[in-house]
Amino acid sequence: MTVVSMGPPRAADVLRASLWRGADRVILLTDRRAAASDTLATSYILGQAVRTIGRYDFVFCGRQAIDGDTAQVGPQTAEKLGLTQITYLDQLLSIGDGVVRIRRNVGRGWEIVEAKLPVLVTVIDTANKPRPLAARRMMRYKRAQVAAEIEAEVKRDLPEAPEESVPTEVQRRAAAIKERGLLLEQWNLDDIHADLSRCGLAGSPTKVFRIQAIVLTKEGFTEVPPTVEGVRQLIHELVVDRTLG
Repeated sequence: MTVVSMGPPRAADVLRASLWRGADRVILLTDRRAAASDTLATSYILGQAVRTIGRYDFVFCGRQAIDGDTAQVGPQTAEKLGLTQITYLDQLLSIGDGVVRIRRNVGRGWEIVEAKLPVLVTVIDTANKPRPLAARRMMRYKRAQVAAEIEAEVKRDLPEAPEESVPTEVQRRAAAIKERGLLLEQWNLDDIHADLSRCGLAGSPTKVFRIQAIVLTKEGFTEVPPTVEGVRQLIHELVVDRTLG
């Protein structure tokens, strides 16, 4: 089980928690050149990371990010990898002979589907209850770090140190941590052979022109008759109130 997190150095917290729950390998994918990536660029970068890792049977993704709520990254990654995709996994029913059976949530019910491996799935929060953190693994990996965390630590500990001496001290500390088996893998865009024109702002066609906060102040409720005229009147009121349009 390999866990990849794309984000800033603080995303290493998720990787440590993954190790505590039994992951075999964790990788932080972090690069300033990936900043401002939209879902298209993010899915490309993650797809390249999966290709770099190599052989796999499953690619598990969350349903959606908590900031964008688009639920696009998983499906877009599947498209870029040429994989069968199953969204909203609620329960993994069986695996055998290279075929997986999955129950997926479709809103007001469930749908059971089959697919040949490999497959990419997006998982909802009711799919399972994560196993408890393993105390021994917590004690072993609680001080595990990625290179970016070590660099930040050096700059914090040695604020007066010359800039040219920082990399040497980072390498020294990283070597000591690696010797103890606690240096977590850290990749950048070069490590995954990414086309930089498809990453970050350059690879993100999504443009945000305006962000508007709408505060609804009306109290009470309005009963709308279930007729064409009733719906027409509702839409008219929403437009007049500037809730729509």
